[in-house]
Amino acid sequence: MSKGARKKRQTRPWQNPDALRDIGDLLAAAREDDGLALAGYEVQRVDPVRALKDYICPECGNVVPAGEGHVVVWPHGDPDLRRHWHRHCWRLEVRRGDGDGEY
Repeated sequence: MSKGARKKRQTRPWQNPDALRDIGDLLAAAREDDGLALAGYEVQRVDPVRALKDYICPECGNVVPAGEGHVVVWPHGDPDLRRHWHRHCWRLEVRRGDGDGEY
């Protein structure tokens, strides 16, 4: 193996733990501020690997299938009213800004 090949391998980001940590920080910041927050509501992201069941989105009435990333939303202090929304449907609700979605 040539010296140039070794040097290239050492500079690959996936072989540098510090570089991976930096990428993780960037992704975490993007996830926190992606336009899903709405005053008066708790919003929790559900990643595709954790989406194990089908749900009905209260916005569009279509199925949120198992294996699709989505959000779970409920009013502050009332987790019994939680509902599973498509991410794009929840963003539409946030843009409206009224927060009076039909559950």
